[in-house]
Amino acid sequence: MSITVHYPHHPHSGAPRPLLAEALWAVAAQVRRQVMCRQKGFAVPVAALVAAADRVLANGQAITVSWELGQPVHDGIGRAVLGVCETDPEVPGAALVSINGSLIAGRDDLAVSTAAHELGHVIFDVPAALGAPLRRYRSVTPDPAALLDKRAVASERRANEFMGALLVPPVPLHLRLLVHAHAERLRTVNAPHRGRPGSRVLAAENPMEAIEGVIAALAIDFGVSERFIAVRLDRYGLIQGGVGRVLGRSFAIAGLRLA
Repeated sequence: MSITVHYPHHPHSGAPRPLLAEALWAVAAQVRRQVMCRQKGFAVPVAALVAAADRVLANGQAITVSWELGQPVHDGIGRAVLGVCETDPEVPGAALVSINGSLIAGRDDLAVSTAAHELGHVIFDVPAALGAPLRRYRSVTPDPAALLDKRAVASERRANEFMGALLVPPVPLHLRLLVHAHAERLRTVNAPHRGRPGSRVLAAENPMEAIEGVIAALAIDFGVSERFIAVRLDRYGLIQGGVGRVLGRSFAIAGLRLA
């Protein structure tokens, strides 16, 4: 199968122009529609993502994607890492993506998060690399913490934001949040957000344990970790005052600190 995407870019180099979060969410939405066209539910299966993205057409540039999810993966000095996206001058027109099978074993959420992150590199970084035939591009994802790192270099933050919106888009997350809130009889309020237009968000005054329960339910819905959901809720402004501010100390104890 193949995925077709379009985004603002420099026509000569193929490199993306500076993209705000909303622009990255729009690219993620393009990809999600194509990956999920035959899938049910809200979670993106890693097998469906890999199958759909064996060829990427980014702004008209064709990229063959070779996926390897079962072998050990190491960085340049031999340390085990979570994933790698690279190009090789001897394999023109191709992106080589490797995800460390031992590190994702039994963790479907980590497998799909890593695959989505590396796909972000394929979509945004590989086109320019392939435009320089003698250049070898290599991006390494060292560990799971890198998938949520706000302090990473711009290309890593871009891949992370794309990953987040691909696996947990703003409008579906908002809709599921309201379903769970209604089921638990939680209070909602009008507040600024970047989810479903005209809808309310979860009020800060709800019990912390109830909000934590909703986060856990959403993690099951979307097939990702609770921390992943917490970050997306915060990113889209779907809990009044922010997730960390509302849950406070219990949020940090649960290992969900956003920093």
